[in-house]
Amino acid sequence: MSGQALKLNVPHLYLGEGPHWQEDLQALLYVDVFNKAICRYFYNTGRQQVLHIDDGGKAKTVTLAVPVEGWKDIYLVTVGNAITIVEWKETDPNHHKVNPTVIEVVLQDSHFNDGKCDSHGRLWAGTMGPQDEAGELLGKYMGGLYRFDSNLNLTKCIDKVSVSNGMTWSPDKSKFYYIDSEAFSVDVFDYDDLTGIISNRRVALDYKKANLGEDIPDGMTCDRDGNLWVANFKGGKVINIDPITGQILRKVPLPSKNVTSVCWGGYDYSTLFVTSGKMRLTDEEVEAMPQAGATFAVTELGTKGLPPHAFKPDHTLLKEKMQI
Repeated sequence: MSGQALKLNVPHLYLGEGPHWQEDLQALLYVDVFNKAICRYFYNTGRQQVLHIDDGGKAKTVTLAVPVEGWKDIYLVTVGNAITIVEWKETDPNHHKVNPTVIEVVLQDSHFNDGKCDSHGRLWAGTMGPQDEAGELLGKYMGGLYRFDSNLNLTKCIDKVSVSNGMTWSPDKSKFYYIDSEAFSVDVFDYDDLTGIISNRRVALDYKKANLGEDIPDGMTCDRDGNLWVANFKGGKVINIDPITGQILRKVPLPSKNVTSVCWGGYDYSTLFVTSGKMRLTDEEVEAMPQAGATFAVTELGTKGLPPHAFKPDHTLLKEKMQI
């Protein structure tokens, strides 16, 4: 099954990222990176909400948002190189601004990029080096991968990363899959679900050996069968990988060249939501590709995903950080 891609009725973005299905709202949560905004699309009604993050102009990016478990309307958001907290109610206006509460900052790195939570509610979030105005990386090996635990401690788990990107876990939680886009590979680690320790890194898919041309691996998710789904920036597609054999099982083409990330959602998690962007495209390319920067819902893929996890903090500690 190649799947059926439907463009959602939401604005096309310069760089859409970080899709996360919010089951309690039946909504797709994602970010408008350089407009420093979180977007929420209510799938059943078509309602859209946009929350602009106003940090006084200190940061240039908002790269991910995840709900905080047990705390309605509270979200963990990465703003530049800061981990922050914002409140966002379903009853809020469709477009408004909020000032975030900073709870942790990684001073030595340029800014956070992709991230998500594991089954214990620990946030895994990676960083990358600075970019020029066109979004091109100015230096390699300047980022890392971090684990933000419930006690609000931040631990660097991987060093010398260029563009920390997609991550996901196997359904049995024994494997952690990870992408540094500049390495042009999907890597796999052994994963200790109890402690959150990763080890024994190796390559699951080498993009150059797989003849994927100029495609850049970006965001990633896993289905219930243990197969990976990877967004291909510059490649105009999502690829489905068997990480055990390294075989590409199928390719899902999309009418947007710069595909950025993926997540499963919908009432039964059989819909693959896909974000994309217009970044690094010429005016001529955007004109020739009118769906560049769109967000898609892909159905009829013959498999399903698993529900995502929220951040699970020590609420007492978090209240102290937020001074409430």
